[in-house]
Amino acid sequence: MAVRRYQPGDESQIQTLFQKTFHQERPLDAWEWKFKQNPKHKEPFILVFEENGKILGHISLWLMSAYIKGCVETVGVRVDTMVDPDARGKGIYKHLNDALIEEGRKAGITYLYGFPAPKAKELFLRYTGASHLTDMPRWMYVQKPVSLLASKLSLLKVLKPLDRVYGKIRKSKKTPHGYEVKRITRCDDAFDKLAEKTKHTADGLVVRDAVYLNWRFFDHPVHHYKMTALYKQGQLQGYVITHEKEGRFRNGMIVDWLAVDDDAWRALLEEALSVLREADIVQSWALPSMMPAHLMKKNGFVHKDSPMPLVGKEIESDNTDMNDPDKWFITPGDVDSY
Repeated sequence: MAVRRYQPGDESQIQTLFQKTFHQERPLDAWEWKFKQNPKHKEPFILVFEENGKILGHISLWLMSAYIKGCVETVGVRVDTMVDPDARGKGIYKHLNDALIEEGRKAGITYLYGFPAPKAKELFLRYTGASHLTDMPRWMYVQKPVSLLASKLSLLKVLKPLDRVYGKIRKSKKTPHGYEVKRITRCDDAFDKLAEKTKHTADGLVVRDAVYLNWRFFDHPVHHYKMTALYKQGQLQGYVITHEKEGRFRNGMIVDWLAVDDDAWRALLEEALSVLREADIVQSWALPSMMPAHLMKKNGFVHKDSPMPLVGKEIESDNTDMNDPDKWFITPGDVDSY
């Protein structure tokens, strides 16, 4: 039994292990998008634990270019850590994490971070010396309070028209912002320039250049996103990515956004709420030190909860100060599940 790198042909066993571990099917094209089409990967960064020809464990990274204090470095986002439920107790998780740190060092990765489930978090901290930076705050804005209540109490459905009145009152308070607004279906080199302009938004943030944004959002095989961009005098000033999901209620999500200054941030929030105007609620993540957190709080969003832990592990010793959550810019788009 041993830990080894991914080899072509492992897909079938990996997909079977995913279904057995997480109790959900994953289309093969979603796996290929995630690991084979990522433009920041030369090859999939996947480690498997194999015994007698059977894959019993799996750990992997999204490799991303990131601005760390303004310089482009490689970071790894932990995804799809799993051990066959019938093989637990063999120390497989520890073997995988030990190999991950060593292989990450060989690959020149500066920093590892991720958003693990509670048990995975506990083991990751124990076996690697990683740090629990914080729990990601989730912010929520109720656009249709009656519809939201009616999703829990059907008797209130007759009152849904009141939401239209509430929406008109809210719309009347919208402030003209003076930007040219465009719907984007493919990013061009203007987004490379925007990434460079905004590289000091935080000490740590993924490089949101055109090739990354096109792959992450427009090439996704399952989710469908909308991108709205702001321009002034022909120059890109910011963008926002939104997504809607139907369920008991209509959930709108601000998945990712980036802007050159405070005015553009404010305009992006207005445009996001306009795009998501049919959603009952709008949600997003934002760390307290981030401009989006201050902006959303000022505009009626409430801190609903903090359900997702953020853990990190420095690979190079001179990056220990990156264990401070205030140094990071993170959105739901940094996670593969959104």
